[in-house]
Amino acid sequence: MHLHPGVLVSYCASPDATYQVVNVDDLSDCVWLRRFPLRQQRLPTFGVPLHQVRPIASAVS
Repeated sequence: MHLHPGVLVSYCASPDATYQVVNVDDLSDCVWLRRFPLRQQRLPTFGVPLHQVRPIASAVS
């Protein structure tokens, strides 16, 4: 699976929420996420293992 910044995903620890990929670290198989939709206040980003996210719809290239 290849993800890129901007893709919307679901995260296995919070399957009812939507997250946006901020960055992908191919060397460590870590994906940096933030909650989506974006809000005016800052939303923290956090890293998770690639195998814990699934793309939503056909947002994967």
